[in-house]
Amino acid sequence: MRLGVECGGTFTDLVLLDDAGRLAATGKVFSTPSDPSLAVLEAIGRLEAVDLAGAPLLHGSTVATNAVLERKGPRLGLVVTQGFRDVLELQRHDRDVMYDLHYRKPRPLVRRELVREVPERLDASGKPITALDEGAVREAVADLAAHGVTSIAVCFLHSYRNPVHEQRVREIAAEIAPGLDVSLSSEVVAEFREYERASTTTIDAFVKPTVDGYLSRLERSLAERGMGGLSMMQSNGGVVPAAYVRRSPIHVLLSGPAAGVAGAVAVAGAAGIFDIVTMDMGGTSTDVCLVTGGRPQITSESMIDRIPVKLSMVDIATVGAGGGSIVGLDPGGMPQVGPRSAGADPGPACYGRGGVAATVTDANVARGLIRPSHFLGGRHPLDKDAALAALGTVAADLGRTQEELGRSQGELAPAADASIRTPQELAEDVFRIANVAMASAIRLVSTERGHDPRDHTLVAYGGAGPLHAASVADELGITAVLVPPHAGLMSAYGLLSSDFQRRFAVTRVADLSGLAPDEPAAVFAELRAGAEAELAAQGVDPAGVIAEYELDLRYRGQGFELTVPVPEGVAPDEAAELFHAAHALRYGHSTPAKPVQVVTYRLTLRENRQDTALPAVEVTGEVRREELPVVVGGEERTCAFLWRASLPPGFEVVGPAVVEEDTATTYVPPGWTATVDPATNLLLTREA
Repeated sequence: MRLGVECGGTFTDLVLLDDAGRLAATGKVFSTPSDPSLAVLEAIGRLEAVDLAGAPLLHGSTVATNAVLERKGPRLGLVVTQGFRDVLELQRHDRDVMYDLHYRKPRPLVRRELVREVPERLDASGKPITALDEGAVREAVADLAAHGVTSIAVCFLHSYRNPVHEQRVREIAAEIAPGLDVSLSSEVVAEFREYERASTTTIDAFVKPTVDGYLSRLERSLAERGMGGLSMMQSNGGVVPAAYVRRSPIHVLLSGPAAGVAGAVAVAGAAGIFDIVTMDMGGTSTDVCLVTGGRPQITSESMIDRIPVKLSMVDIATVGAGGGSIVGLDPGGMPQVGPRSAGADPGPACYGRGGVAATVTDANVARGLIRPSHFLGGRHPLDKDAALAALGTVAADLGRTQEELGRSQGELAPAADASIRTPQELAEDVFRIANVAMASAIRLVSTERGHDPRDHTLVAYGGAGPLHAASVADELGITAVLVPPHAGLMSAYGLLSSDFQRRFAVTRVADLSGLAPDEPAAVFAELRAGAEAELAAQGVDPAGVIAEYELDLRYRGQGFELTVPVPEGVAPDEAAELFHAAHALRYGHSTPAKPVQVVTYRLTLRENRQDTALPAVEVTGEVRREELPVVVGGEERTCAFLWRASLPPGFEVVGPAVVEEDTATTYVPPGWTATVDPATNLLLTREA
């Protein structure tokens, strides 16, 4: 038995596989944001009839993400090279909002008064220039501890080339304050660029106590149930044991969305589709990712709450357009969706859990696309009247705003009690606004990266993804949409279909033309030897791993790099040719006559997953079909409602149609056709 549990903002999903890798059980419960482990244990507790003795748990959680977003963490200190106290305050000169006169730089996780400088210095090659002043280190650590600091980050200049000074700080801290958590930049991210390295290390130190406490509570509860070990999904799409996560918690910052991508890649690949765009629309947000040739795009730079994170992770764009995204009016008085979300508590108005704000889910209920009696397989009926009332409030606000606008322009105003839009009409507006936001996110990871989304299949999952997928595809010119079985549980399934994976990197800046033919291979060999030794210490057999190699390359004079996959033993001239091609794909041009620099060597070590059967719908009985009214194009139209578990392979339906299942609902708009393929995927295609 293997168990996968993924905690989202609104729901926590569970998938159980038997010893042969076949689907044995599924579950979905409301998330508990105050302590995500409670929802995990509730979901597991519902498997009363299943013997979970020895079963390992593979887990994806937003616990680290939430700690940063909510700024809930320890009192944090930072130790830096003398003269670099303000590295987190100065940041970079670029701005994420260009013309905001009230712009403020993001607030660091470490208060300036809790930053300590110590004399020490290495040059760019890692050679000591100034010895570490151990007396100053002792004084700094003792002073931080006296100020209530319980976790510190250490970031010395050029420590990515030589970690000895940072390692000595940790040893001294263990002597002076044994309970102090310490994060070293040379271990968190052994790459250059001081600000990004420092900010990434402070995030690791900030979330370490929170993640450690969360894992401890979860492991104790699992042990009481006699279950096996705990592993977690990393942001880069690989699974690692909880012991590693404790040491480097920053690697699970975006674990949930990465799991969904892994599951989508597995399902699409089995269907012979390798160029896809994933679209995971849950209760809080929508996450999208571009996959080419079966490989998700990877980025080495990202942001969380406007704070840079310099780590390799799946290149996922997130937009605040989920099922629970709140509908309101923007400053101009027009309808907007998100970014605020009703989450799991209180949730959308239709949930009946105390929420009164209108959401995207309320809009879909008002249109008739979600049947209240069928939500979550009928286990949690929805309140359509509450959805209509919430939307009616927004529609009335919209009407008053338009009336005031008309008066200000000297126009004849409508009656005071008249709304410009009915709740059902506003529901369609909400549907379209959410679709435009999701289409924009997909353009960000595709068109703006040099890829045409029309050459890809949209793979939709999450509880709300299949409802919006075909309409989003229309926005982008995509003509095919794949909806996997159990679409609302794809992230939990992805945990079980993911490989063990670790990524390593080292910065070595040099012109490719100045390298010996075998020099890149020698650097990779050194990096791999250290990586395999680390894996062996964690109990992983290095002989069973697969290695993948990448180089961060740039033209001399450029400020940033492109990460380019390269073969083992790559020569400098071959690496340059690969870079020219990658640059032309990304930016539309290349300059082969210009010198190319290598900046960072990257190594991925992967251990293939156990055999995992694909999720499939167990088809039973005859086709269940009802004809019911839905709102399409501002008017009610008769729509076919079908139960997915009754649709055999080869079944076909022309839109408008709605396909229902326990964890998700698929909408087939007019002009689209849905077909059940041999693996029980739903394949939606656009009429030519």
